[in-house]
Amino acid sequence: MTVPLPRVEPDLSSVVTLSQNGAKGRYGVSYVRSIVSQAGVGFTETPPDEDVLAVDGTVDFAVASARVQIKCTAGFSIAGKSATWQSELHWREQWSQSLLPVYFVLVILDVDDRPQWINHHESGTDHRAAAFWVRVNQTETGDKIRIPKAQRLTADVLRLWHQEVEACFTPAA
Repeated sequence: MTVPLPRVEPDLSSVVTLSQNGAKGRYGVSYVRSIVSQAGVGFTETPPDEDVLAVDGTVDFAVASARVQIKCTAGFSIAGKSATWQSELHWREQWSQSLLPVYFVLVILDVDDRPQWINHHESGTDHRAAAFWVRVNQTETGDKIRIPKAQRLTADVLRLWHQEVEACFTPAA
């Protein structure tokens, strides 16, 4: 009988250039980008100094793009009914002006310890994260955004987002 050796995380302290929050921000955008890619749709990231519309990127459908604000945290569990995120007034002001859908995506990391966010093993790679979303430019959010955990971000959700974008160009009956 073979006893598995304990997993030893490499010491990356000599190569780290991002703060913990900076790494979470990059991970959140990358995680969303991977789901959008799985759906076969493009994603364009907003340059950091040009984040004047309070969006981190756009999901690029053929007809038009949906806007996305992404936050990443280990401050919630993946399980549960919802999470609440503090919003900023200038975000809400920018979102309310958009005629196209604006989605708030919360990427929740199962653990705060950076080396454990992703597990590489023989049969693949697992992410210890999940993303949830809510549309924020058509509802009154106040200073808190409630993100239902029933609204998990998956590749299938991009069909709904596409329909909502198309609906912006369909005359009301």
